[in-house]
Amino acid sequence: MKSLIILNPVSCGGRAAGMRGTLENILQRLNLDYHIHVSISSNDVADTVKANIGRYTNFISFGGDGTLHSIANVLAKTDKNLGCIPVGSGNDIARNLDLPMDMEKSCIAIKNCIIKKIDLGLINKKYYYLGVSGAGFDSVVTDLANNTKFPFRGPAKYKYAVYQTLLTYRPKKFHIKFGENYINTECMFAVVGNMKMYGGGMKITPDASPEDSMLDLCIIQKMSKLHFIKTFPLVFEGKHINDPFVKSFRSKSIEIDSDYNFSVYADGEYICKLPAIYDVVPKALNFIVAKK
Repeated sequence: MKSLIILNPVSCGGRAAGMRGTLENILQRLNLDYHIHVSISSNDVADTVKANIGRYTNFISFGGDGTLHSIANVLAKTDKNLGCIPVGSGNDIARNLDLPMDMEKSCIAIKNCIIKKIDLGLINKKYYYLGVSGAGFDSVVTDLANNTKFPFRGPAKYKYAVYQTLLTYRPKKFHIKFGENYINTECMFAVVGNMKMYGGGMKITPDASPEDSMLDLCIIQKMSKLHFIKTFPLVFEGKHINDPFVKSFRSKSIEIDSDYNFSVYADGEYICKLPAIYDVVPKALNFIVAKK
């Protein structure tokens, strides 16, 4: 099957472009039928996939979660396959799907082309996402993390952004609806997970699965800064959900709004401003996974 590989040159701290030679050596050794497109922006990624949807079966991200996000929004509800060679800063989508982090093993998975149909989240009936979306403290952190360069990368960058944001952030009033339930309360933030992890390995919705046709809602209610600092490290093991200030729910549809004009992020990408209506779209995407 023919594969179009979308290479994001700014992934891995700008080192992804320099990995092209190694990548091509592996692809040629595995006798894969491929073409590489070097992207110049997220819009270019989407436009390139749209323009080639009839020419290729597999569309492969050589980048991070943002590149996967852009491709998934084009391939959703089609018969095309999305694959991943993870070279981003967090690579949370790859971690969530137990994909190999090694370049050669990733290419072997593409060659084997084992397909898993996964659910997608949908925001405001328009924007698909793969992993986790959030608003509040979470989105302020993401904005800072996306604009933080050297010396921080991967999980360290998100930890830095969390503690920097905590210095000035104040909880805000949120209005949340899921099913027949309504919650109006002061929150640090609220997230909706189709998968478990985001932010470089933080298991914010540890029970979420992209194969259960459900979305997982995690609400971090108002707490003291000291309590937040104490609780935050637990998120890397998903144990934060045992804290009394953390509430977890599951639903097929979730609505989030706030008295504050928060940005909404998904897969680390800016989506819109609140309010946001979330729906799950079952089995919306064919994803290439590794052999067990």
